[in-house]
Amino acid sequence: MIMHTDTVLAVHERPPRRVAQSADARLEAVVPAALSTWLAYHGFPDLHSRSVNGETPLMQAAWHGEDAVVEALLAFGARPDAIDDDGNNALWFGCLHGGPATILRLIEAGTPVDHVNDDDITCLMQAAASGRLDVLQMLLAHGASAELCAPDGRSVLDMAADLGLQLLRAARRMEGAGTQRVTALPEF
Repeated sequence: MIMHTDTVLAVHERPPRRVAQSADARLEAVVPAALSTWLAYHGFPDLHSRSVNGETPLMQAAWHGEDAVVEALLAFGARPDAIDDDGNNALWFGCLHGGPATILRLIEAGTPVDHVNDDDITCLMQAAASGRLDVLQMLLAHGASAELCAPDGRSVLDMAADLGLQLLRAARRMEGAGTQRVTALPEF
């Protein structure tokens, strides 16, 4: 009879396996606390998330003219060419309310200047219709095309002229209300 000695299998402990971090986890590790706080305050779990209308954190920051936040979002990988559910990009939002620094930063980041939204309106057209002459000049200086027309056939100059006429009419109404005199404007 052959006797076998009990052999004990040695179980070698493996070092814990390192799981590769996802891009989002790596990003969370390097995103400054102030930016994380801004994202959370505005209801965004991360810088790539979207709101109900498809707006990104970059669009929100551009809308509010928060240039430091725009700069940080771009630095950490926010896409300047992303569009919302209406086809608007961050530059469009910046052209509505943002300041020149924000608009310039978005242009330099590669946001298309002549992007046409779902209503076939460009940032230049929006700036003209809103009376944002500073934005109008900046966009033209950075290559925006004044040749594009809205679906109703109006050019950027037509939109600016329409706004000017509306302002003139409002000024005349206010003037007339103060003196009880109404001056008829010629129709164009």
